[in-house]
Amino acid sequence: MARNISYKFRNHFFVRLKIKKIIICLILILSLIILFPHFYRYTYIVTIANKRVIKNGNTDTYLIYTQMKDGNIKTFKVSNSLVELKIHSQNVYYSLTINGKYEIKTYGLNLPLVSSYQNIINAKGVK
Repeated sequence: MARNISYKFRNHFFVRLKIKKIIICLILILSLIILFPHFYRYTYIVTIANKRVIKNGNTDTYLIYTQMKDGNIKTFKVSNSLVELKIHSQNVYYSLTINGKYEIKTYGLNLPLVSSYQNIINAKGVK
């Protein structure tokens, strides 16, 4: 009888240990997924070609269409980011003027097929 109790206790202990390991692994994987775009940082010199606000319920998506130095057109978004401590993205959006030239700092990957654009962290006017 004593063996049976200790076996159940050990089995319960190892099951709880496995559950804790699984939870820790899930937290680590979710953290990497959330932080992954922040590993890709770029700086561009662009001319603002157009701007657009897409309203979807209570959320607004701010898109910036730019022309690069080599003439290519590239789309960026301006959105809030708690990781970057950026909470007033609309201020950045409205400070950019069409036909203005800016040095912009961004993070993320540009995947237009899934509507994923690089996020503008800040912009500085260039002459």
